[in-house]
Amino acid sequence: MIGSDGKPLSKDQVRAALEVYNSDRRGSKEFAQLPRALVIVLDNLAIGKTTYVKAADGQMQLSRRKDKTVAAG
Repeated sequence: MIGSDGKPLSKDQVRAALEVYNSDRRGSKEFAQLPRALVIVLDNLAIGKTTYVKAADGQMQLSRRKDKTVAAG
């Protein structure tokens, strides 16, 4: 996953982005700084489904829970 600054994100940075994404503050400054590609992937992730994103230090599993939040595995 490439960040807004053009550099690859680490797993910790993706987890931090997930916290902002799950916080339901879509109009906030923090949400606007999330990578658009990550937001698009997460918005299109259906409940109960899993996807994988590649971080700078390895691959991460992301899944949509029944409460509509996204968890990192």
